[in-house]
Amino acid sequence: MSWFEFAPVFATVVALLIGIGAPIAAALRLRGIAFVGVAIGSSISSIGLSSVVAPWVGLPWTIAPPLILSLVVALVLLVLRRRLTIAPARGSRNEWGRPFLAQSIAVVLGSVLTLLFIAPQIGAPGDPAQTYDTVFHLNAVQWILDTGNASPTAMTMTTPGRVTSFYPTLWHAIVSIVVQLTGASIPVATNAVALAVASVVWTVACVFLARVLFGRAPFHALLVGGLSAVFGAFPAMLLWFGVLYPNLLAVAVLPIALALLTALVQRRSMLGMRPVALALAAAWIVGGMTLAHPNALFSLFVLTVPLVVYAVVRASRRAAPERRVRVAVLSSVGAIALFAVEAVAFARTTTMDNGWMPSRNFPAAVREALTNGPIDLDYAWVVSAFMLIGLVVACWRPRLRWTVGAYLLSVLLYAVAVGWPAGPLRTAITGVWYNDAYRLAALTPVLAIPLAALGAVSVARWLARGVRLGRTSGRRTPRLPALATMIVVTLVAIGVPFASNVADSSPYVAARYRLDDRSVMLSRDEVAFLDRIPELVPDDAVIAGNPWNGSSLVYAYTGLRTLFPHVGGAYPDAYWALAEGLADGTPEACAAAHDLGVTHVLDFGDRFIFGTDERAEQYPGLTGIDADADGLTLVDADGEIGLYAVDCD
Repeated sequence: MSWFEFAPVFATVVALLIGIGAPIAAALRLRGIAFVGVAIGSSISSIGLSSVVAPWVGLPWTIAPPLILSLVVALVLLVLRRRLTIAPARGSRNEWGRPFLAQSIAVVLGSVLTLLFIAPQIGAPGDPAQTYDTVFHLNAVQWILDTGNASPTAMTMTTPGRVTSFYPTLWHAIVSIVVQLTGASIPVATNAVALAVASVVWTVACVFLARVLFGRAPFHALLVGGLSAVFGAFPAMLLWFGVLYPNLLAVAVLPIALALLTALVQRRSMLGMRPVALALAAAWIVGGMTLAHPNALFSLFVLTVPLVVYAVVRASRRAAPERRVRVAVLSSVGAIALFAVEAVAFARTTTMDNGWMPSRNFPAAVREALTNGPIDLDYAWVVSAFMLIGLVVACWRPRLRWTVGAYLLSVLLYAVAVGWPAGPLRTAITGVWYNDAYRLAALTPVLAIPLAALGAVSVARWLARGVRLGRTSGRRTPRLPALATMIVVTLVAIGVPFASNVADSSPYVAARYRLDDRSVMLSRDEVAFLDRIPELVPDDAVIAGNPWNGSSLVYAYTGLRTLFPHVGGAYPDAYWALAEGLADGTPEACAAAHDLGVTHVLDFGDRFIFGTDERAEQYPGLTGIDADADGLTLVDADGEIGLYAVDCD
């Protein structure tokens, strides 16, 4: 498939992610970028919640369940509209007018820059990421298509024998709908959703947050839109590490939830929603974000700590003098109770899979975060300079001070994950993110972007003021020098970091998506062989293979069942008996093949996803099979690739 042919698939994803939630945004009388942002957040929530509800009511997984749920929620909101929204006053400024024009330009700018950066590195629209988690993510979509069930409690693909098993399947639910609507292959649909989330969803979310923080200011919006594409930590990092699709989706939606909570705490009526409506909308979108990946909820907990403190101080100061002490005490008790609940949630949900070890000292980790050069990325000096200026400016603006604390907390989380000694304290703080510095690095741009925009605007104003002071006081200063100053600052603030980010991050992205004879998971010959398999085996074939060499992707590419659909999983003993002895025709392996219904073996050789991982050696009966192996008959071969029929007794 060419990129031109890919365009309709990409457009379908964008339409899907806006359209499903659009009735909810319309019912709330939202306008401008708020409409688009809440529509996207509501689409995510409708898809996530309906994936849980659909099996209960007997609905197979299609676009129908989320669309029905969205319409039901919109109908309820319409009934309650007068109590939830504020009708726009006559003569009020129209959010669909000039403000939305500037916001739209900002969204287009950020989206196009992101696509220009990431799409060429992918190679072709159907090239999969050559990474550990790709096997699971692609196969999970086929699992949903086969079972008609996208519930996160029904993802038992890698836990055969279990009735229920939790995994955040919202990402896979979206991809499966795209496959159904467009007929695209799973790899193509996966890349379409990834690019749409990384470009459109993320940029809209950032611009919406900017609307709440800075008002209608077009220059702020334009800068935020462009800056959304220049940080190496997100979205590119989550597209080449992992690959962490659920986290990508959750972090992309996070600024929408943060914007609604900010509007609620600061009692801003500019969105046209009363406080109760803001609270309900925030809870609705936080729910969807949590279903995308639960650790996003804890990210929100951390980033909103300064916002809660701001709410307590604001409530105390605005109370009448005779009630001030009482309000301060009650507000503080409420905040402490909230933090206590969050602390308990942290303690009870810390995962056991915390194998990521620190790799540098703590001061170095802090320096990396503050210079926006996490992990192996270079320091982003230009955008970091604007961001640090923005930090200082925000300290002098009461409504923005909380953003400074929130950003510094995101820096702290990253620094603890990558630079604090391993132990109980580190796991207590960052365990819900698996102590994974990559996931936590992705949080830093959420507030670094608006702060960098604030710094760039401040620099532009200082320069423009200098231009005015440099002119004769008796003459009126024309607007052209101010406009030229804004253009220059925009080019420096966006253009230089973008070029640097492309040069710095492109090799990482390109290396993970490279599809050639040296690819670690799938080569071009193996993809071509997968395309031939449906002609070589019956429709009910069950194919075993070593998942570490990519052969298990036969499931995603052909729809034919595979015994080991992921490199990880909890498999019964019979599975391992087959994996260890089928090539030797051992009685245990043959009995397991009969009981499990395995009809074929696909051998892609010994080029593994992780070349030195001992877990790849657990499948000797499915790897490097001899053509004359007992109990196996060669069906077709291409070099080291072999498809065998199982005929042992």
